[in-house]
Amino acid sequence: MKRLQGKVAVITGGSGGIGKETAARFLEKGASVVLVDIDQKGLDTTAKELGSGDRVLTARADVSNEDDVKSYVQTALDRFGRIDVFFNNAGIEGNVAPLEQQDIAMFDKVIAAPTSG
Repeated sequence: MKRLQGKVAVITGGSGGIGKETAARFLEKGASVVLVDIDQKGLDTTAKELGSGDRVLTARADVSNEDDVKSYVQTALDRFGRIDVFFNNAGIEGNVAPLEQQDIAMFDKVIAAPTSG
């Protein structure tokens, strides 16, 4: 039995790596997925690779922007009528260097919690 049959999952950072693999597993278990990422080209490529027709929806968004978050949530609700799972995977790494060598503005951006979602 497919554990997620009929469920809807929103996956941020959905265009590659962990997001893409999570989407593949959710699809295998019967869910529909909404892939959210700031990279539209990556979203398009990932959606094509995943297949699953009308069970995959993409939404280009910056998860640190409240209006973008509201928009992709509404897009998911408009298409699927519900959201059962949020997999909040999006993030940025910043510069790979010792802490004392970090730019304060980039450090703040990496650490900052999104305003919503």
